[in-house]
Order: sequence, then structure tokens, then C-alpha cells
Amino acid sequence: MAGYKVENTYIKHGLVDNAEDKIEETVQPVLDAGTAKGWTLHSFQATAAAKGTNLVFVWQLPD
Repeated sequence: MAGYKVENTYIKHGLVDNAEDKIEETVQPVLDAGTAKGWTLHSFQATAAAKGTNLVFVWQLPD
């Protein structure tokens, strides 16, 4: 049976800041760290949160 790990990351940004740049800068290191551990990205979701963006990574762990 496959195992999974869920990681939440919050990016704080204001209304004036360019959120797209902050998301890209935050997502890539998380992806790199997960794949270095041998995990496979199962799904990813970004949702608006109070004054920021919540990123949810669901990783499938190796057997």
C-alpha cells in the first residue's frame, strides 16, 4: 500500500507584491527537496489565504 506525506507551506504577501514571483521562488525548492528524498509529487494545490497563499503538496512515498 502506498504511503503519502502532506506538506503545507504558507507564503505571506500583500496586495501590492507580485505573488506569482514569490510562489515560484517557494515551490521550486520544495519540489527539489521532495524529489531528492525519492518522493513523487502526487498533487499540488494553491489557495488564497488571509494576506497570502497556502500551498499544499501531497507526496507519494517510495515503497
